Amino acid sequence: MKKSVKILLGTLGVLALVGLCFLCVAIYAKKEINKPRFEMPELNEQAVSSLPDNKTEAFEYISRLYESAVSSDDVEISQHTDVHTAQGEKSLPFSEADNGVISRIFEKSQGSLGDLYPKCENVLAVKAENVPDLGFTADDVVDFTAEKGRIDENGKTAEEDCYFITLKVNPDRIDVNEMLESDVRKNIEKELSSILSISSLDIAPEGFEASFKVRYADELMTHAEIKRNVRISAAVDFKGEDYQSLSKNTAQLEFPYETVNVIDLFHYGVRFNERQIAVQKNDMKALPLEVRVNSQTEREDYNMTYSVSDDGFLKIDEDGVMTVTNTREEPLRVTAELEYDGHKYTDTLIVYATELEVKTDEPTGN
Repeated sequence: MKKSVKILLGTLGVLALVGLCFLCVAIYAKKEINKPRFEMPELNEQAVSSLPDNKTEAFEYISRLYESAVSSDDVEISQHTDVHTAQGEKSLPFSEADNGVISRIFEKSQGSLGDLYPKCENVLAVKAENVPDLGFTADDVVDFTAEKGRIDENGKTAEEDCYFITLKVNPDRIDVNEMLESDVRKNIEKELSSILSISSLDIAPEGFEASFKVRYADELMTHAEIKRNVRISAAVDFKGEDYQSLSKNTAQLEFPYETVNVIDLFHYGVRFNERQIAVQKNDMKALPLEVRVNSQTEREDYNMTYSVSDDGFLKIDEDGVMTVTNTREEPLRVTAELEYDGHKYTDTLIVYATELEVKTDEPTGN
């Protein structure tokens, strides 16, 4: 056989083999595309509280959840206060250099001023001291915003399982007399007594806003920030030789003063991080479960149990690992129960044990 004929036959053989491979791939791809896959049904969220429609509803919703949280014996509270100040707009008769010094003093003082306010970390709400009340009523709310989820720094919606509600309050509700008589003001004057004396002090309210984060599925408030803005006017006289350039006359200081009371609320309990999942026979996976107890609590100090709405399909061990033993058309309900510190908490997960292939975005293993 001539060499050219052998080359031609070899080439045709390779082309036929390649074509057969493409045909097999096409058949497999078509089969995969057309393979029945399990589609997760939409959850009915009618039982979930809806976003408030007006400022009265918003206040009543927030007030109820906040008061419930701060009076509870199974909620831990952490709180601190951030203080923000700026250089005085009026600081006569100071020179430009003196004003620069005063500006730096204001900037450096913000952290230490915040330390003068009440603070605590991981204390049961019923045992915590100086837990603030809201300080306003429904009639004091002048505007509000209520959103499901928040927009992150990339412009995407995040934390879609939470409501973010902000109430704008009439600033006249700020208790300026309480501020004038507070231990914070007295401590500041004491600290400054060797440098200056205050001959008069006035506080004018300028802004009042309260923001809240609520996990709406179980109506738990998890975060609050109460922000108050005032303008402080003070007549001061500086003392001592170190402040001769500042002590020629009584100085009139005027500057903004903002306090942000930050409150985090940690609720004991148990919660599934997903409301429904789909699995197949012989799957083994940990339940998407969050158990919330005191960080110092040992495992033997609480009890977890699990139940399934119908036996013979799922087995769940004491560590919350689920093994799928059989499939069925109707969904199963898995209930987790936590017994802790005299309370019982439950949450339910819908599980579809299906024969169909389960859609997943998880990467496949090699």
